[in-house]
Amino acid sequence: MKILISLTTVMFVASVQSSSIHLSPKGQDGQSVSDNRSPGTRARERLMNTLLANYVKSVNPGPYDGSPLQINMSLSLINLDSVDTKERIIETHSLLWMTWTDERLSWNPSDYHEVNKLHMPTDSIWIPDIDLLNNDGDANKPVSDMIADVTSDGSVIYAPELHLKSLCETGQEAPEAARIARILGSSELVCKLLFGSWTYDTTEIKLVTPSSQMDMSTLIRLSADNFHVKSTSVEVDHKTFNCCPNDENKKKLPIQFATFTIVISNNPIYRRGYNTR
Repeated sequence: MKILISLTTVMFVASVQSSSIHLSPKGQDGQSVSDNRSPGTRARERLMNTLLANYVKSVNPGPYDGSPLQINMSLSLINLDSVDTKERIIETHSLLWMTWTDERLSWNPSDYHEVNKLHMPTDSIWIPDIDLLNNDGDANKPVSDMIADVTSDGSVIYAPELHLKSLCETGQEAPEAARIARILGSSELVCKLLFGSWTYDTTEIKLVTPSSQMDMSTLIRLSADNFHVKSTSVEVDHKTFNCCPNDENKKKLPIQFATFTIVISNNPIYRRGYNTR
């Protein structure tokens, strides 16, 4: 009788274990089939963990050959918020587009369920410390936490949404235009938005502006009454900064910055396609 009871117990335990194994098979990523996450979601989580396992976000992802990291930049104007002609200050709402390559963030899509793009939080990866150098106040910070788009070849696209408050200069008008402006009580400001790094010089990063003009296709509205965008231009400027007079090796620090120029006018003769939206 004892032998029969023992044999029955063994068969029961084996049956339960078999049922448990049958009810909880493992998927491709080692997860139970009862897991409601899709294979793509599990692959993206596994990929994110793999990419960031030994990632050091404070290290510039420059090319292996030691050349400076190229950062492509463009500025899209969303709104001209306000114009202060007395203080020569404008406030704008813009998107600053930056793209570069971080080879540490590359992968083979076939190893991760054909995932070829990730949305990664910017506090987890290297982001250039590019800022508005001629800002007035503290209005150039991102309006929300940001996400960067990363593709399988290591390309990173980062487009912070910014409220910018920048200093301007009085426009230099032709004599006839200036006479008409005085009669109409109009004014013009030339506003240069200078973006550059506080940390990296030209031996570490290289700023490139693919277009010679700002992107105005994103312009939604002009909140500054009666003011219009007369023209825009974009260029990269180089300067040498005398940072360290006591260090001969760093006495002349080569820096560069991307200059986005917006010419603002309230003269009706300057109404253009920018102002029709």
